[in-house]
Amino acid sequence: MIAPGVPVRKYEDKQICAFTVDVEDWFHILDSDVVPQFAQWPLLESRIEQNIEKLLGLLETFAVKGTFFWLGWVAERHKSLLRQCRNAGHEIASHGYAHLLAYKVGEKAFRHDISKAKALLEDITGEPVVGFRAPGFGITREATWAFDVIKEAGYQYDSSVFPASRGHGGISDSPISPYFIETQSGHLLEVPTSTIELLGHRLSMFGGGYLRLANKRIIQWGISRLQAAGQPLIVYIHPREIDPYHPRLPLTLRRRFKCYVRLNSMMSKLEWLCRNYSFCTMLEMIESYVRSFYLESKTIPVINLNGIHPSIISAHELKESSNCTSGQKIRDKLLLVERAMANFLAPGDLRSQ
Repeated sequence: MIAPGVPVRKYEDKQICAFTVDVEDWFHILDSDVVPQFAQWPLLESRIEQNIEKLLGLLETFAVKGTFFWLGWVAERHKSLLRQCRNAGHEIASHGYAHLLAYKVGEKAFRHDISKAKALLEDITGEPVVGFRAPGFGITREATWAFDVIKEAGYQYDSSVFPASRGHGGISDSPISPYFIETQSGHLLEVPTSTIELLGHRLSMFGGGYLRLANKRIIQWGISRLQAAGQPLIVYIHPREIDPYHPRLPLTLRRRFKCYVRLNSMMSKLEWLCRNYSFCTMLEMIESYVRSFYLESKTIPVINLNGIHPSIISAHELKESSNCTSGQKIRDKLLLVERAMANFLAPGDLRSQ
């Protein structure tokens, strides 16, 4: 750990960066027959407290605020630790309750899980929980019903889309910048995890095993690519990834590599990232992004997922259409988008435009 008082050097850029933690324990690994079942979880050693304390110390050293996506099952057993995160100025968001893959469990079980998690977190903190991230980024093109469920449950933004191919979930043709999704309950802001495009392929090196495997020079190169494309940087980690000595599960060789490769490299990379880049919470990043890409007359895509192919229009295009067209439907669409954006902006910001 870097000693308090060590000077922090930030790269001179306007990169929008969010530091995020998926708060789950070492045995919360997905999609394997050897992973302990839900009923066994209370019998296992928990290493959450020591790892979260270590992360909180790191973030305090570098004056970084982040977003902690808490698994409800973990939060229920570590309420004081969750409040400690909140009291340190970090955003509390939801990672569901029982670590379920949306595309595997189906709509009914997913709705119950994420609603239970939201109610639990809000009961512990006494504050609204507006952000959600699905375990394993487990929303696929075949499970886009999940966005309706997420919005219906009361979340204002989602960060569940991995806009590339991956083992769990992944929507490879998703936009790589934030966008609004039209749902039956209103517009949900989607903030995909960070990827770069290279030779027709999308690559991630900013979280989980991708971050552990890449060296600092490659990560810095990737961040510069994000910056050049005007994309936000979202770093995501799990507490077990800073704990090289946590128990191992008898996974297949491929899964062992993905889950356990270079665990001893993570803390030094996080220190390096915090030293050199300016991080904030997801909510703060979203506000900055909405301000720069909508209020400065740029665009935020609005996607309708009905049908085989999603239709994409921009909030800016809707506004231009409403200025020159008398169609009530266009004005209604714009009103829905502006209501959604108002969740992330100060009162009066939209009226001033």
